[in-house]
Amino acid sequence: MLDLLTQNDGLDGLRITLAGLSLAAAIAYQLIESRQTSAIRTALKTVSISALAPLPLLGIGAGPMVALVALALALAFGSAGDYFLALKGDAKNFKRGVAAFLVGHIFYLIVMVPRLVAPSPTQIACMIALAVFAIGTCVWIAPKLGAYKKPIWAYMGVISLMALAALAMPTLTTGIGAMLFVFSDAVIVVNQFARPVPYRGPIVWITYYVGQVMIVASLLALLAV
Repeated sequence: MLDLLTQNDGLDGLRITLAGLSLAAAIAYQLIESRQTSAIRTALKTVSISALAPLPLLGIGAGPMVALVALALALAFGSAGDYFLALKGDAKNFKRGVAAFLVGHIFYLIVMVPRLVAPSPTQIACMIALAVFAIGTCVWIAPKLGAYKKPIWAYMGVISLMALAALAMPTLTTGIGAMLFVFSDAVIVVNQFARPVPYRGPIVWITYYVGQVMIVASLLALLAV
């Protein structure tokens, strides 16, 4: 990750500042995650990912513009999803958050699909495990989703496609990050619709944030920015 922040192009200070802001916000958010919704809590959760969104744009001119813009948009929509989910208290915000993340995954796919490679046996095994996990989770919670059934299934389908694509990328890091992202979202859905998950807060936030960082770092390295 450090190599990605030191490109010797005059923008390294900005890169390091953005990465540091993201990490600081993520840690601070986790410390107050269990508290009631507040402006500070919402801001910290949103900034954790939004601070990373400009990083791909700093590489325009040194890497493929379409992929870099799509990567920035994936992070921006992920940040929007964090914002809506942080608000709580309104069912519409949950739907808005899911919609924002869905669009973000589509932008991840725009980056990944043109760069897919033949998966290794390890990657294929991970793909099978992912498919079993995603399908099993959907089947288990389906009777409990009510009016959310179609949106949740659509979302799980899109994030699973993103994760499968990530598992067919040149580096396993992208796939691991995507699998952490899927796991985090699955815990949210199970906790929301099926049963309370012990230690849901740290489990969801740590796997989500680490997953996002692994995805963006590996893609930035792949795009050579």
